[in-house]
Amino acid sequence: MRERHYFWIRYLPRDVDVGLLAGRCIKVLHGFLSAEDHVFYDEVGVSFPQWNIESVGQSIAFVSHNAKALNYFRQHPYFQMMSTDRLFEVSPILKVPQELPEVRFKRNQNIAKCFSGDKRRRLARAMRRAESRGELFQPELSITDREIEPFHRVLMSSQSSQQHYLLHIQKEEHVSRAEGQFSRYGLATNKEYRGTVPDLNLCVP
Repeated sequence: MRERHYFWIRYLPRDVDVGLLAGRCIKVLHGFLSAEDHVFYDEVGVSFPQWNIESVGQSIAFVSHNAKALNYFRQHPYFQMMSTDRLFEVSPILKVPQELPEVRFKRNQNIAKCFSGDKRRRLARAMRRAESRGELFQPELSITDREIEPFHRVLMSSQSSQQHYLLHIQKEEHVSRAEGQFSRYGLATNKEYRGTVPDLNLCVP
């Protein structure tokens, strides 16, 4: 397995919306990967070192085997501005210790489908499609709610439309290491991207 490096960002104010700040950091990564996909697209993963039952935690970390590109990303103006304003503490590039367990942070888009607002939108969309085909719309009489594993929400905003949306993120533990294979959000998914990151819980002060 290739050697990996990481850097972490700790949110210094204690009374901030960590889901909002995590979303802004992930948005920076998403934009960076979209513009620099020839550098290390799908090879940078997001880790939440202080993930807990209540939130994604007070920090976020970025992991990659490409230390040079990771350092380039670390110098993004947003991180530098937040650090200058004493809102972020940004670590140097660090080497991932070999003995750390692996975890997987995945975006689960199926979670949104379990909420009533999304159900209404899907039913309305199905009705429009049926009508456009000249078919009789026959919705299911009931929709069984699925059992959902614990998750946290991270608020995102679209660069193009400026509309807000949520990433529903779950943590999987006791997994085997899988290199690369991350989406442009730096996250794994249910099927296509199955990358893992080191559990950095003890690596962020």
